[in-house]
Amino acid sequence: MLSIGKLATGQADYYLEQAQGSVTRAGAVSSGVEDYYLGGPEASGEWIGAGAEALGLTGKVDATALTRALSGQHPATGEALGRVLSARVPGFDLTFSAPKSVSVFFGVGDDKLRAVIRAAHDRAVLDALGYMEREAAVTRRGPGGVRPIAGNGLVAAAFRHRTSRAGDPQLHTHVLVANLTLGADGRWSTLDGRRIYAHAKTAGYLYEARLRSLLSRELGVEWTPVRNGIADIVGVPPTVLRAFSRRRADIKAELERRGTTSAAAAQVAALQTRRGKDYGVTPEQLVPEWRRRAGELGLDLERLGMLGRHASVRGLDAEIERSIVERMAGPSGLTHRRSTFTRRDVIQAVCERLPADVSLPVAQIERIADHFLESERVVALAAGERRPARDRVLRLRDGRVVATLPSERLYSTPELLRLERRIIEYALESQDAEVGVARARAIERAIAARPTLASEQGTMVRRLTEEGAGVAVVVGEAGTGKTFALGAAREAWEASGRRVIGVAIARRAARELELDAGIPSTSVAALLDQLRRRPVSAIPMRAVLVVDEAGMVSTRQLAVLVESAAARRAKLVLVGDHRQLAELEAGGAFRAIAARLPAIELHENRRQVDGWERAALAQLRHGSVEQALQSYDDRGRIVIKDDAVDLRRQLVADWWSARDPEGAVMIAYRRADVVDLNGRARALMRAAGALGETELRLPGGAFAVNDRVTLRRNDPRLGVSNGDRGIVLAIDPAAHSVDVDVGGQLVQLDSAYLARTNSRNGPSLAHGYAITGHAAQGMTCRETFVLALGPLSREWGYTALSRGREANRLYAAASEPDERSEYAPTELRSDARQELAAALSRSAGQTLASDVAREPRLQRELEL
Repeated sequence: MLSIGKLATGQADYYLEQAQGSVTRAGAVSSGVEDYYLGGPEASGEWIGAGAEALGLTGKVDATALTRALSGQHPATGEALGRVLSARVPGFDLTFSAPKSVSVFFGVGDDKLRAVIRAAHDRAVLDALGYMEREAAVTRRGPGGVRPIAGNGLVAAAFRHRTSRAGDPQLHTHVLVANLTLGADGRWSTLDGRRIYAHAKTAGYLYEARLRSLLSRELGVEWTPVRNGIADIVGVPPTVLRAFSRRRADIKAELERRGTTSAAAAQVAALQTRRGKDYGVTPEQLVPEWRRRAGELGLDLERLGMLGRHASVRGLDAEIERSIVERMAGPSGLTHRRSTFTRRDVIQAVCERLPADVSLPVAQIERIADHFLESERVVALAAGERRPARDRVLRLRDGRVVATLPSERLYSTPELLRLERRIIEYALESQDAEVGVARARAIERAIAARPTLASEQGTMVRRLTEEGAGVAVVVGEAGTGKTFALGAAREAWEASGRRVIGVAIARRAARELELDAGIPSTSVAALLDQLRRRPVSAIPMRAVLVVDEAGMVSTRQLAVLVESAAARRAKLVLVGDHRQLAELEAGGAFRAIAARLPAIELHENRRQVDGWERAALAQLRHGSVEQALQSYDDRGRIVIKDDAVDLRRQLVADWWSARDPEGAVMIAYRRADVVDLNGRARALMRAAGALGETELRLPGGAFAVNDRVTLRRNDPRLGVSNGDRGIVLAIDPAAHSVDVDVGGQLVQLDSAYLARTNSRNGPSLAHGYAITGHAAQGMTCRETFVLALGPLSREWGYTALSRGREANRLYAAASEPDERSEYAPTELRSDARQELAAALSRSAGQTLASDVAREPRLQRELEL
């Protein structure tokens, strides 16, 4: 794995002290670096990188030279290299960390085994850094730094370490990259840090793939399937991996205290159980204890020797490469989640799909990626989204011309592009199809029966039922009453002899469409399954198919619905909002159709009580994030804390003060945060005597009468859907069942339901005081408390903040430490307000690959 962090001024001393074995508690604190290492000497730093060589830096790292390089000075003379910037970032810490199984081998093995692993790790680090030099050693020129220009390489110092902050074996290398490179025009300047971050993940994949390749060749070990670029050595018992993972006992105790066992709860417990380190132990002293612990768990030196020499190593043959290419080009490959991809994505995919027994250097992995990108299975699109490629040359004032770098190129596949083209073509060509037209009298009668319909809702009903377009699009902002208006359209269609059926991504949303609009509905997945098995009966001839929350329907799903509607001469009605939660797979079709057709739009928000909040939500939806946040802040609706634990505590306290467990809902992005908030909320409920005495312990926690719960699994037998919320009315420990009031309907969740897990291997029943933003999509409640932690987006924030009628509140803190803090200093915490604004300014909305196409080759592909 490769993690990345910005270096702060003064941090260089800390790495040097680690190599000299002189780090102290006082030294660590005074340098501003989180104290995480066991005391004792580590390997001396070594200069690496072409940029370092250009400055005459080789061999062992010298403290003065490193300090100067990180300060933007020549390491020998102290002369400034390039412009002196007051707010200059000294550099970056790229930390390459071996998988836990490899670190355990390294920690408990003999000297010979350690030497092999150390050499393989060092080689993999150098090879991965070579990729970073080729792709990320870039600076910028021109007004505002608009033109990227190639640098000569990286000025870097590598420090290899052996332990995690918890005293477990953890082989990792810190590569300190100075914020310097020599541009192709002969001038030193700072790196384009965005490139460092952009290519770090790919470099991490290459490091892992190269490490597997080398260890397979040298030790003959086998590997588990690759997940997110990482695999472990086959034969290392899970008990050993757990035993050498930090604070396992503390985390387990915290889980038991919370009464839950889920993976999300384990993440929360890990955040809650940090503790300090032991200053009196060196890594060498830890080896006997590591061996003893591993031996007790069945991994002694004899067993280590048996794990090697079982696998044969082979080179790449045509059949292996063909298999990799087939999988990357298919629907489940590079365009499964997004409609476009980059060279970085292809390299990562090759690393993931390479068989563990195939030994390849990094250069050959890159060649496979480049051959794929040049093949007929790939279509090159324009560089960047809807932007032409940047100029490839830079003309300087003295007349010299220097090679510059184009913006990163985007690619897609002919398969996906053909589906996109078919969707758009049908949407445009079917505008005069004269399908789904209702009688004028039926339309007026349906509208008259609903006197509360607003003018724009009435217009929506008339346009849907009078215009005969084969594809109609309704774009409605949150709270505009789309479903209510659909009920009137449904009545008009049915009175005119038209069958109306509906679908939505979530079964819960489909059921709400059925209850609120009277449209018989199911999930998109269920309808697609019917279309595969019984295509004739799935969609009646000349019916109306309403797709709710259409902005979440992927391109491939929508393509099937379009083809089926066309074959059955059915009217396809797409209802949604591309500025709310986006597709989870390759998408952008709803947004593209809405931009091309005369979409029916609803703008009048009827949900929020206060006019200022309706205006603020509209600002947020359209990207005026600072103005929206200011409106919330002016009214005390934003809470900022320095510490995320304090933030959660404050959020739950405010939720409890509302005294409305059903109408006041907490919303978070991460499932781990949802588990934490639910645990805190339930503790308050229990302490206040608001829950029944008898409890039933389940995988999702303990449940009692009056608990608010969320059902996490669809079950047609019981008539319940994933995401349904309810209140526990009764429990029967003997029968292992729970009676729940779900929207006024009594449902008995029997032992068969409670014993099974959902599609994510999670519990079927969870507490429902807090939910995720995706579970909140389409929901209306009285008040929300929104935890703004995690990889948020504008669409997520808009969706979460628009659920509550009377009040919606945001709770924010600077980002929490992640797994990087296991083995690396934590970056200085950023400003929480700035971080919140930046997160809500990012859009997660998808764009069709066709909409970034600018190359002649693409046009040829689309004409095939």
